[in-house]
Amino acid sequence: MDRLGTELPQRGTFGWALGGAALVFAVPVVRTVSAALDETGGAAVGAWAMAAVMALVLVVVPLLLARGILGRHTYVSDDAVSVVSRGEVRQQVAFADLTDVRVAATGQGGRLLPRENVLLSGDLRTGTGTVLVSRLYVDTLQPLLQRLAVEVAARPELLRGELERDSFERAVASSR
Repeated sequence: MDRLGTELPQRGTFGWALGGAALVFAVPVVRTVSAALDETGGAAVGAWAMAAVMALVLVVVPLLLARGILGRHTYVSDDAVSVVSRGEVRQQVAFADLTDVRVAATGQGGRLLPRENVLLSGDLRTGTGTVLVSRLYVDTLQPLLQRLAVEVAARPELLRGELERDSFERAVASSR
């Protein structure tokens, strides 16, 4: 993926936590399946239904979420930001096509739940929309913020209002 630029270091905390939770919750699912094997008649139907719902909610859904989180990669190049999932570019916006940049950095989540996000709006190479780059998925936003600082210096209209400008400047200053 060298043609896409530098990959932002992936943050796997939530993916691994969801995988671990699925593993822990697999124990009661196995116990429920074991109990369902011993049932007969109408009770067996209820037991198997319960086992199926538990398996879906407690094991399958967390594993699918973990797969989505761990499979999302964000790249920053000199001309674009790309989000790749399962080996395919899902979202890509060129810096020249940006119409709006928003930085949300509340910091209220601490280290476990970082609340730092960058929303890039414009004409995506996959349609018009917004690309979200979040600290929930990556360890650092520094390469993206440094590249955006150059773009914002050349086109200050990308930041709408003083509040957006202050948030952006704080995020850039903290990323150095």
